[in-house]
Amino acid sequence: MTSKPAVILNVNDDVASRYVTSRVLGLAGFRVVEASSGNEALALADELTDLVILDVRLPDISGLEVCRRLKAAPRTQNVLVLHLSAQAVGPGDRAQGLEHGADGYLVAPVDPQELVAQVHALLRLRKAEREVQALSREVEHQRRLLELAISSAAEPIALYDGAGRVIYVNQALCAARGSHGVHGVGKTLAQMAAEDPSMEPYIRLVEVALRTGQVQRGGINVSSDRGPRHYAFVVSPAVAPDGRVMAVMASSRDVTEERSAEEFREQFIGMLGHDLRNPLNALSISAQQLQRRGGLDERQASLTARILTSAERMDRMIRQLLDFARARLGGGIPVMRAPGDLFDAVRRTVEELRASHPGREVRLEVRGDGRGDWDADRLEQALGNLLANALKYSPPDTAVHVHAEGGPRGAVLRVHNQGAPIPAEELPHVFSAWRRGKRARPEGGSGSGLGLGLYITHQIVRGHGGDVEVASSAPGGTTFTVHLPR
Repeated sequence: MTSKPAVILNVNDDVASRYVTSRVLGLAGFRVVEASSGNEALALADELTDLVILDVRLPDISGLEVCRRLKAAPRTQNVLVLHLSAQAVGPGDRAQGLEHGADGYLVAPVDPQELVAQVHALLRLRKAEREVQALSREVEHQRRLLELAISSAAEPIALYDGAGRVIYVNQALCAARGSHGVHGVGKTLAQMAAEDPSMEPYIRLVEVALRTGQVQRGGINVSSDRGPRHYAFVVSPAVAPDGRVMAVMASSRDVTEERSAEEFREQFIGMLGHDLRNPLNALSISAQQLQRRGGLDERQASLTARILTSAERMDRMIRQLLDFARARLGGGIPVMRAPGDLFDAVRRTVEELRASHPGREVRLEVRGDGRGDWDADRLEQALGNLLANALKYSPPDTAVHVHAEGGPRGAVLRVHNQGAPIPAEELPHVFSAWRRGKRARPEGGSGSGLGLGLYITHQIVRGHGGDVEVASSAPGGTTFTVHLPR
């Protein structure tokens, strides 16, 4: 598809000169419209006119005035004007013509090739100007859309320049704190910190983002017209190709209700677990005394044993609840290190599980040196969780393998079973709280645990500065691997 030829309005009261100019431009491929006076030129020029070749000396209106009116009228303000005159040829005339808005000035007679070249040059200039204008309009449109989106966003958003000065605040941020707000366009981070010291954790991370160019996340407690609120925020820097941080956007979310509900649940669990232990201990002691006194018939002995078994299971659940509460509210399960041999703790755990599962085979392999500073009780708890999990999710006729190896940099523990693989969609979440596997349970039907065992194991290992991972497949079985640095 070919583009339409440019429309040129040729204005000259001299018939011969006008004809020659129109002829040259027509042969060059332009569409030419002619006018013999200034008023006629003003009547013919419109938004479709690309260029006006205008004689300075016209019988009714000066060409300079015609140029001025063309540039002043909304529909012709973007038209190009090329003065072409055989009379007004002095430097002052040319300067005056350009000052009145002309885009070019040629002295007649002009060489046809020069005229066509000059017209092409001006039209290229006009095309570039139009492209820039179109791009500017699109950029402005996109800027307004972005500003509208940020302004109407439901979550509070603030923008900072590379120096940390506030350049934009949306409506949600203004409403979030009401009269307690300190964000204001033009304010610096230091000014906001001076007005509200509670903003210090937030401001510190904004400064880190400005300095490093890395995304920062955090939480902050602030006052508002609705009372104390807790916000989780993300600080996202905009980094230029040369590595400089040009701007920072901080978005936040009010998590007050979520945080309160979570804290209440965890505190409730902690209190519940603590308060349940007294009646449970009384129940266990009573059942143990009945067993020691003897004289029970077969049914009474069976019921007493069932009471003790259930009490032990409840005690394990309570310990898990308390450990969970400590981990979530206290920043992790406390670990008390002391010199010892990790392998002794592993052997004790294996023997305990063998005793409680007399029909199962648990194989142990130990290599290297297990001496170091460990919390033996906690590691027995972690390994016991892994072993119990392996026994629960593997067929009764298969062995569970425990491998312990100590090297100069640390120790590695592996627990492997040949049960059904963990579904791929569950693997990323096996160490999360309150999650129980959906695999077949050959040893117990529906699971009776709380789904906290692996979570607590993960917390204990993290408390030692280590990590735990899992690999699971149909041919290879499931292996939990614990890495413990010395």
